[in-house]
Formats: sequence, structure tokens, C-alpha cells
Amino acid sequence: MTENKELQLVNNEATENNVPAKPVFADEGYNLIADLTTAKLSFSSMKATTQEEKAKLYNAMNNPDERLADNINKVINAKDLYVEIVNCVNPETGEVTEAPRIVVIDDMGKSYQCVSVGIFSAFKKIIQIFGAPTWETPIQIEVKQISKGQRKMLTLNVVA
Repeated sequence: MTENKELQLVNNEATENNVPAKPVFADEGYNLIADLTTAKLSFSSMKATTQEEKAKLYNAMNNPDERLADNINKVINAKDLYVEIVNCVNPETGEVTEAPRIVVIDDMGKSYQCVSVGIFSAFKKIIQIFGAPTWETPIQIEVKQISKGQRKMLTLNVVA
């Protein structure tokens, strides 16, 4: 008999017959370690090489300083971007959709986050014109909110 050394998540709830439920991912070929160590659909312009730079990048990715939506009509000196795809659940229908989560990092290291197709689209256009970050000369962006029908969405203006 061979020993199973692969980590598996197990559902320890008992069934009706008081028999333990089967492991949640055991039969699906799920690999937790691969999931934890694989970057899926993410981008970071920060090139973190020192321990301090890595800590700054991690903190911006994991716990940004502010919400971008709290900075409407304010100017941010954008220097770097972190973008990842996240799953969003519609509370009314339960439908799961993918959306871009963007973290803008300014020239002072402050980070601003949002989940916004509008901001994603605005940065795609900025990159077409100004090139990819890191921007040595920060790009001054003004956060704006516009209405599309009954919905409100964020966008950006570039300040000259």
C-alpha cells in the first residue's frame, strides 16, 4: 500500500447515515499547492527584488490603502499597476462573473483599489498611448464617475 502524501481538503460533516462525507477535492484532481503557487490572470508592473519592495507590493496587492471610488474628482500620480481577475457574485441571481480588480500605486507608494471594467478599459487606453508601467514620470489621472443608464461607473481623465 502506498502512502498518499498529497494534501487534500476534506469535508468532515457527517451524512444522514453518520458516515463521513467524501473528500471535497479528492476525486476531481484538485491540487491545493499548485493553486496557491500559480498566478492566474494577474499582472504587476512593480519589479520587487528586495525584501522591502516585496513587502510593499504584497501589501498593495492584499490590503490597498484606499478605494479608488473614495477619490472621485481627485488627482492621483499613477506609477504602477496590479491587475487580477476576480469572481463576482450577483446577490440577486447568484450568477458568478469574472471582473478585473485593479490596484493603482502612486509615486509615494500609496495604493488605490477597485473592481471596475471602466477603470480597466481606461488603463488599456492609457497604456496604448503612454506605454506600459512602471511610468518613470507618473501619469496624473483624475478619477471620475459617469452614469450609463441607471448604473454609475468609474473612469479616468488624464491631467495634462
